[in-house]
Amino acid sequence: MFKQHSRTRSYRWALSALLSCIWLAGCGSSTSVEGDGSTAAPQAKTYLICPGENATAEALIAFFDAREGDTIEFCEGHFDLGTGLIVNSKNGITIKGAGIDKTFLSFTSSDSSEGLNISHADGIVMEGFTVQDTPGNAIRVYRSKYVTFRAVRALWSDYATCSTDPEADDACAHHGAYGLYPVESRHILIEDSESWGASDAGIYVGQSSDVIVRRTRAEYNVAGFEFENTYRAVFEDNVATNNVGGFLVFDLPGLSQYGEKNIIRRNKAFQNNMDNFAPIGNIVGIVPRGTGMLILSTDNLEIYDNDIYEHDTLGIAVVNYGLADPGEPDLKYDFYPEGINIHGNRFRDNSMNMAEPDLDRGEATLLPLLLRLKNLGRGAHIIWDGAVDEYNGCAPYPVDDDGIALNQPNATEHGEADRYEARSNELGRPNYQRNDPEPECKYNAWKFDENGDRKPELGLFIGEDNSFENTMASTLLATDFLNAKITTSALPDLLLELLNPASTNLAPHRGSLAAVQVRPLKLPYVPDLNSAGARPTEAQISKACTGGAGGKVNFAAAAEYNCPMLAQYGLFEDPSDPTGGAVGGVKYDLNTPLFTDYASKHRFIFIPPGSHATYQDHNDGVTATLDFPVGTIIAKTFSYEKDGVETMVETRLLIKRRNGDDVVWMGLPYLWQTDEHGKRYAALQIEGKKLSIDYDYSDHDPDVDAHYAGTVGKYEVPAALHCLYCHAGDNQEPGTAPIGPKARNLNKDFDYGDEGVVNQLIHLKALGLLEGLPANFDDVERLPRWNVPGDGGDTPNSDADIQHRVRAFFEVNCMHCHNPAGAGSNSGLFLDSYRKIDAHYGICKRPVAAGKGSGGRRYDIIPGDADGSILPYRLASTEAGVRMPPIARTVAQGEVINLVASWINDVLPTDDTYDYESCTGNGLTLKDMTQADFDKAMADALKGDFTLTSADQRRAAAAQPVSEQ
Repeated sequence: MFKQHSRTRSYRWALSALLSCIWLAGCGSSTSVEGDGSTAAPQAKTYLICPGENATAEALIAFFDAREGDTIEFCEGHFDLGTGLIVNSKNGITIKGAGIDKTFLSFTSSDSSEGLNISHADGIVMEGFTVQDTPGNAIRVYRSKYVTFRAVRALWSDYATCSTDPEADDACAHHGAYGLYPVESRHILIEDSESWGASDAGIYVGQSSDVIVRRTRAEYNVAGFEFENTYRAVFEDNVATNNVGGFLVFDLPGLSQYGEKNIIRRNKAFQNNMDNFAPIGNIVGIVPRGTGMLILSTDNLEIYDNDIYEHDTLGIAVVNYGLADPGEPDLKYDFYPEGINIHGNRFRDNSMNMAEPDLDRGEATLLPLLLRLKNLGRGAHIIWDGAVDEYNGCAPYPVDDDGIALNQPNATEHGEADRYEARSNELGRPNYQRNDPEPECKYNAWKFDENGDRKPELGLFIGEDNSFENTMASTLLATDFLNAKITTSALPDLLLELLNPASTNLAPHRGSLAAVQVRPLKLPYVPDLNSAGARPTEAQISKACTGGAGGKVNFAAAAEYNCPMLAQYGLFEDPSDPTGGAVGGVKYDLNTPLFTDYASKHRFIFIPPGSHATYQDHNDGVTATLDFPVGTIIAKTFSYEKDGVETMVETRLLIKRRNGDDVVWMGLPYLWQTDEHGKRYAALQIEGKKLSIDYDYSDHDPDVDAHYAGTVGKYEVPAALHCLYCHAGDNQEPGTAPIGPKARNLNKDFDYGDEGVVNQLIHLKALGLLEGLPANFDDVERLPRWNVPGDGGDTPNSDADIQHRVRAFFEVNCMHCHNPAGAGSNSGLFLDSYRKIDAHYGICKRPVAAGKGSGGRRYDIIPGDADGSILPYRLASTEAGVRMPPIARTVAQGEVINLVASWINDVLPTDDTYDYESCTGNGLTLKDMTQADFDKAMADALKGDFTLTSADQRRAAAAQPVSEQ
């Protein structure tokens, strides 16, 4: 049942696809037109969705149609939703249920990773419902501001088996990674909420600023609560129990920002003693069972007035990144946690039964055993690894991309007057951002005064007002504190440190730091109804969509309205045939297309008369297509062939519209159907549709000797909302901006029939539809065809040819998300063709936010080991929450999987490839050592000639094979 209400008047709205579409329109005026021609102020609406077989379609339509000030309300009951729900580039929308224990949005059968995906959307409020059994994350909020989670729950229903059923480890590892998941966002409030059963973190706040998480509960997750690379954030009055670890505050390398100035106060962390069930390869996979709080490599953190008790391994651990990966090369990344202030907390009965090593999860899991050895068999409430940075001689202060030092103002940063103050903190620490160039060296001079002494504010402070109590037989000998003096997992350093006695002396850590100051959140958000634009009436839509002149494109309707029938735009001479005979349109092809379940595609560009596109290449941005004028319509029809018969399935439109002073691209899916007279037509299908399709045909490129046959059991005509998964990014025009028609991907010959075979870009210029094409055509970039040996510009199947073709595939199929401004930016994996092949391209890069997508693998790409690499694993998967790309395909493309495997196994490393030894086992680890290796390393350590003075020097030496040290 789908009801629509107005706060001042009600509407009756039938749920037929056609009539639904009539209500759905693009960008209009800011007022609505009454029947008598007068205008009325825009009014907020409430969409009421109740359980039933049409609930998914109703929800998709409501999320598509909702505007600023509207409410989408789910009734009490259980919803089985077949796909994820998206809010993108819309502000001020409330999503609510009847209560956290009354409304259940289940995504058990969903084809999407996330349940709710909120992106580039400010002022969103979510309250009163449970999101259940998502393949991936429950609720993701990305690059948004002023967002509230209130009384919402993330739940994986079989959460209890993660601790009670020893055979359930794999099943729990396949839970979604994150429950409530704001990332790269600002001014976020999470309150009175819950997460149960996440395979990474229940409540996860990543790369965000100005956040409060309060009165929230996390149980049966790997990490209950986590701040990662987050700035000015507070955990207060929360409960973490029955997780692997209660509270984590991490800073990790290679991300968009680094964290500081956070607070953990008035929380309860108790009995977080579950065995770790995170997929191997994820950083939380090394968190030992029984961890109250784990602080990794972050700065300026205040922990006070918390109850921390009955943990098997430890109460609080403060450690540096050298224990996880001493070879990490990111020069912007600081390994060391500094300015940590722990005071006024109550500790009881921690270190009851320390976790055992699990070397499959990494050498870092040895830490609890080593700690107990160094503490003479005892546990401890607070454990510090003892790592202290030393001045490394790196002198030049890091600069931004304009060459201006970060400790100086730069009023023209990024071409805008947006930085009138230094990007450094009170102590001089540079606050890096992702677009800053790699510094010459790892700058740490800011930590030291003019005498070379470390600034006292950077110490570990443990107040005398903490209380420690041991009441159990297993904890009677536990010490209050342990300085373990174990700072690295690299050999032979680690062996040397094992010989260095630990300390339980708290005297060096007495004292206090100034309280961490955070800013008030800019909440609540007040919707601006006038900014949303008005919904056009049925009469307006009908008049515009049926008013086109024969033989001409109806650009006037396309400029404002989502017409219910494709034919109403007048794009094709034969409205039943979208493959040819375009009215003023230009057909085109791509060197390397996006793979869509072996569908064939017919593409057209329609540019309004008197307008033209402008040439752009990658120097205008890696995602830059031709710059199309307002009014442009791009049509792409998907078809399948079998027995020589081609069947049209759907036509997708991208329409560039004016939106006030800005522009916006609108994506619309039209489903091909047959009426009772056997006539073919395409109708707007806002909610999308799943189909089963057979195919059997040969590749249309004469240079490709390939035949394709099979069945696509769940071909997806995407909901209009889902176009935004791939087509929206910060470095693109708003909405569903095009991806394919980049100059380098259009740079190919095309057979225009009577006009002959002509390069597509030259043809567009000759038609007056393209300006700015370089005078010397040799300067025009070209992307190779990924599936044509030799098209990579070298001998067929040579190393260079394979690499260029693989990179072309990644750029077209992955890069629209995996770039620094794309939807996958928080992963730190970037796949454009012009990037050096280094850690950001996946070489020896640890996964971030991958969850079960890691497949138990440790690195995105391991040169020489495709089977052990995450990237080809995800390309080969068809499982929601694992497969990449996450939409646009439901079957695996074996041809590209084989090519990528060949590239990883046989081509890497190449001349421009990053030093990859850190993930290929060239340096011995404890797990790899034979007894002879161990004896030699110990003998070397006992010689006492290991005299490297700085941590960076020690890490560099540790990266060499033991025989060379």
